Amino acid sequence: MTDSRNTADRYISKGRELIKPVVHGVARRALPVVERASGTKYVRERAAGGKGAGKATGASKKIAATTARSYRKLASGLKGRTAEDIDGWTVAPSVREVDAKTRQLTRLKAHAVLSESLAQGASFGTAIIESGRVLLAEGLHAEAVSIGLNLRSEPAHEEVGRVLLGMAYQRSSDPEVAWAEFERINDRELIVSAAAEYYPTAIDFLGREALPLVESSNERGETKRWSSKAVLRTAESAFCIGAFDHVRTLVESRLEQDSESLDPAVRYELTRMVDWLPGGKHLEPLPTTAGKRNFGVLSYDQPGIRSRNIGDYIQTIASIGHLLRYENLSFSGDQGLTGLFAKLRQSVKEERKYAGPEAELNLVEVYRDGNVYQDIPEDTWYIAFGWYMHDIFGKSFNIPFHPNLRPILLSVFVRYPEMLTPDAISYLKKYGPVGCRDWQSVAVLRAVGVPAFFSGCLTTTVDTLFPAPATDHRSGTLRVDWLKGGKGPKKKQTVTAIRDKSFPENLELARNWVADYAYKYKQVLTSRLHANLPARSVGAEVDFEPKNKSDSRFGGLIGINEHEFDDIREGILDKLSVLIPLIATGAPEDEIYAKWAEITADDMAVADEYLASAHLPVADSTAIAAAVSDVERPVPEQDLTDIFMTVDTGEQLLVSTTLKSIDAHTSQPYRVWLPSGVLDLGQVDELQSLLSNGSMHILAPVSFDGIANTNDLVQALLPELFPDHERLVVVPASAEVSADVTELSAIGLGDALVAAKHDVRKNRSSGLTLMRRIASSFGDDHVGALKFVFASHSGMSEDFTPFDPQIMVLNPNELRHDGTAERVVGLLADTDISYVDALQIAVGGRYRDLDSEWNVRANWETSDNPKIVNWSRQTRHYGQMALNR
Repeated sequence: MTDSRNTADRYISKGRELIKPVVHGVARRALPVVERASGTKYVRERAAGGKGAGKATGASKKIAATTARSYRKLASGLKGRTAEDIDGWTVAPSVREVDAKTRQLTRLKAHAVLSESLAQGASFGTAIIESGRVLLAEGLHAEAVSIGLNLRSEPAHEEVGRVLLGMAYQRSSDPEVAWAEFERINDRELIVSAAAEYYPTAIDFLGREALPLVESSNERGETKRWSSKAVLRTAESAFCIGAFDHVRTLVESRLEQDSESLDPAVRYELTRMVDWLPGGKHLEPLPTTAGKRNFGVLSYDQPGIRSRNIGDYIQTIASIGHLLRYENLSFSGDQGLTGLFAKLRQSVKEERKYAGPEAELNLVEVYRDGNVYQDIPEDTWYIAFGWYMHDIFGKSFNIPFHPNLRPILLSVFVRYPEMLTPDAISYLKKYGPVGCRDWQSVAVLRAVGVPAFFSGCLTTTVDTLFPAPATDHRSGTLRVDWLKGGKGPKKKQTVTAIRDKSFPENLELARNWVADYAYKYKQVLTSRLHANLPARSVGAEVDFEPKNKSDSRFGGLIGINEHEFDDIREGILDKLSVLIPLIATGAPEDEIYAKWAEITADDMAVADEYLASAHLPVADSTAIAAAVSDVERPVPEQDLTDIFMTVDTGEQLLVSTTLKSIDAHTSQPYRVWLPSGVLDLGQVDELQSLLSNGSMHILAPVSFDGIANTNDLVQALLPELFPDHERLVVVPASAEVSADVTELSAIGLGDALVAAKHDVRKNRSSGLTLMRRIASSFGDDHVGALKFVFASHSGMSEDFTPFDPQIMVLNPNELRHDGTAERVVGLLADTDISYVDALQIAVGGRYRDLDSEWNVRANWETSDNPKIVNWSRQTRHYGQMALNR
């Protein structure tokens, strides 16, 4: 029997040989040399005639040619065309070819896992599960779903198919969708094999109701046969719902069972998780001083992962400066922090010093993303700044914060709008207004009713602890995560060693980083926000070139001049100079937050003005009327359903199949309308002869200045093209219909603009997140991105779940009354945006949720009784297209 490790090694080796020349080839296109392929560092200089030119260059070319021949030899063994003109020096394989070969390589790996598992005696189901994991891990989601659907349709393999589908949907869709497959599985061997996906999905969807499933598996002795990853992932899900006894049982039994053979990375995570359970080190009482008010110093540990970004600790250094500037303020508590404070106090700028109140604060370390798991002493105040939130195990957020904390919300960045649950919103309203690091966060919070203003970033004030020397001796240039190359000193802001250091040690390290900007380097080139702002604060010359200037973190912090920078710094200094003395002297909570509202009133007014001035583009109603005025528009007929069929590029051949499936299931008369140019009149007549209950028609062509995509335009103008209709059904040409579509026209909509199914995909769970993603696509136009964020969030009062507009019922009267067409057309004409996204913004949450059976998208969900299977913009799976058996 072939040894499994040797077989796996052969596939991995083959993969490396395929991938290596591809990567090298891409590099050679940018630089006509073979630095990496040759293994010679200075080939570029030699090729240019510098030191070592000539013989070395010839050798490099020979190595490159050999590498190219090896690629061709290996790649030609895989399906598909392999380029013949790859010379390994200036010509690389095309991206399309590389992608195709990479997909085939993934299939080979999956097949190897399948065959080796079977060869070693594993059951068919277990082997399929392991093979499916390879496909999913490498991104071949559609192929895993296709296999799952085919197996699910066979009675003998139905449960194996459901397992594979559940695994796929766990990655792509709502937990409810994945659990709908998993809950139908009874085979205990399959459940044990898929434990890494099965039990986390159950907990994520059912919450504490899923715990008996875990208990039952443990009583059967099955948890001993779970993979270590299954133990880890299930423990993470249980941790997030507070099932700490279950977490302890799983983790400790696995650590005892496999202490030596356990994968080091998994052992590390399991051991670390124990520290966060009741009785662990993170719940040890924090040091306090009787009769003294507590003040938190922000740290970056949490159950999921500890930050290794030095930029986080630079923010904390900046916050410390606001305490140390008060000469009469003393500190007790955590010895590491008090020692560091004593050291840093020696470097406070003279011009920033205040005598301040004679008071003492007790210092405690407060985790930004994990403080709910700490034993925080009562009445602990702190400046709550930075990135909120880093999720815990990808499932939950640490908000509301620990009940004993009293936050001053300043320089806050809201990374995930999904964190803004009703409880989180109430919490932020209670302790607001929220000072936001960036303008995008202001817009997001205002959109859900939280009072917020732009404060800018706390790191603009880090210069408090870095007095300027009498003579500036800085020289040279430092590159911090600089993306454009160049010679000279370089640093990466992500430092893995941070995770092994104490909190005070990391703060000391952060202080030394900023000291380099203040005293060593004259110029800093960086793509990092928290190298840019601190370096500017201490007077270095900075060139800030992030990967994406429209990233949501940068609104109000990129492209600002020195006056604007100083305004941010002075605004933060002034606000905290009012609050910190009140906190230090023990002022009541109500008084402190009343003062906070008072001193932020002007900034709130500025935010009001900024947001009120932003408007999304709206097309002129007269221009829209002119666009359809000369077009013959359908007139509604009694007891007849009108259906508009969208036809994307490449879907023309599907029209006839979809029409036949519609006609086969309708009991009422209908008309199907197609966009202009999809079919010619002869094709229309041919298809018409096949229909028994309905007829098909072509809409007249329409045009509008600034919109080249006529498919998007005609959908945007549907309310105007069907001006007298009460309902219009929309289906794609790639729909597989197995029910009476005319039933959709009878759905009651009230004042809803459309009826459509909510999008089940994980990455489409928040309308605010969708808008942020659109804004990020503006690239270098960060000003336009910010205007779009302001305008798209204006007038909102809550977040909404995006819907799937590929199958929907339009309410033309309400759409016209709401001016939806004008807003969608305006976005299409002025913004690089699709109709689908433009409609989401225009409709928002004003839609009725359509029964899920009317729109089943097989890549992301299944159904036993689908009315329409929607294949639009998805891979059509092999075997039976329909999901029903």
